[in-house]
Amino acid sequence: MSRNVRLATASLMAALTAVSAYINIPIGPVPITMQTFFVLLSGAVLGGRWGAGSQAVYVCLGLAGIPVFAGGMTGPAVVLSPTFGYLVGFVLCAFLTGSYLDRFTRSSIPHLVAGMLLGHVAIFGCGLLYLYAYFNYYAGVETTWPATLAVGLIPFLPFGLVKLVLAVSVGRTLSKYVRLESP
Repeated sequence: MSRNVRLATASLMAALTAVSAYINIPIGPVPITMQTFFVLLSGAVLGGRWGAGSQAVYVCLGLAGIPVFAGGMTGPAVVLSPTFGYLVGFVLCAFLTGSYLDRFTRSSIPHLVAGMLLGHVAIFGCGLLYLYAYFNYYAGVETTWPATLAVGLIPFLPFGLVKLVLAVSVGRTLSKYVRLESP
């Protein structure tokens, strides 16, 4: 993939992540969105560095004031919202997924699943740590880890599984058409 094609693809992934923020189910302090599907694909298609770069651009656009986050949230105030840890996790997810897949064939279903599971762990790890800190230190609501998991992880698992299966399928199909050379 040439540098120009990679740049265009990274821009497309950032844009698709932004658009998918508006496909959401508002279930609590953190909505269920389609964003993780495109975050996983950005790492799988672009590799670690470019995938993370596409998601960093997405997060920076939102922090700069463009309404690209779920529910139309925007600006630096998002840093003090319960969803910010998940947004940070997007960048780490794309990096880890892409870096893992940089070492293996992208058309291998077991490798795609492993790389994307690693990415999901990054999103939930960052998101849950921040959500716990948000509740206990910013919102002034003393909470426990089981309560944080009940709000920030458990409702997302079935939807995450569906998005993972879709992302593996699309990622495998794209791997037949997109040849990723070393960055």
